[in-house]
Amino acid sequence: MLYLHELIDIIGDGQQPYLDSVGERAKHSERKGISRLMGSWQVIGSTSRWPRVVNLWEMDGWGHWAESLERQFLPDKKDPHLGPWWSAATQVRSGGVDRILEPAEYAPTREQLRSQRLRSWVCVQTVVQLASHARDDYLGAVGDTLRPLLAARGLILMGAYRVPMHGNEALTLWAAPDFRSLCALYAERQSDTALQKWVAYANSLREQWETMWLVPSLHCFFHPGRHDA
Repeated sequence: MLYLHELIDIIGDGQQPYLDSVGERAKHSERKGISRLMGSWQVIGSTSRWPRVVNLWEMDGWGHWAESLERQFLPDKKDPHLGPWWSAATQVRSGGVDRILEPAEYAPTREQLRSQRLRSWVCVQTVVQLASHARDDYLGAVGDTLRPLLAARGLILMGAYRVPMHGNEALTLWAAPDFRSLCALYAERQSDTALQKWVAYANSLREQWETMWLVPSLHCFFHPGRHDA
């Protein structure tokens, strides 16, 4: 798999209209085999700059992304629905930052998460800049050490990724069942010996990082309020 990660700057109170437009775009994209919506979230302002939206799209590898690029940029292959959607979206967004992500070997696919009946009211995203040549060690430790630690505390791994166009960057995504369980994890982290040991090891590899909490859109397959949940 390959993933497209988008961090979108929202204009004014356009957050919900934009999330709804992403949900509509996702239906078209999945129907046409363009990409699949892994998730769409609003950033919780008390954890990072706002108003912003995070989108994550799943594709079947680099060849699939090449087809997506052709639909955007090649005149004879352009998706006729993309232009009108893009124009409408510019009314509520001002720009953003995108990343292509390659999943770690243990990272679940969208279909695997759906089959697990994942449900989450809040997710946690961390973008990490790592010391030179430390990315594989870090992602390996996320899978071997951090994943079981957080699973025992109620959090499920949604993704762990390399950023191939940023050589020392990685991104992780976790799903918590609700706000109380996530806040309890943070409240206990200073007294939890296993978590402290993880932090000490992670700090030996990472140079800086940014964490933000995210609230999923109702258009996400894992939103507890969906009628088809």
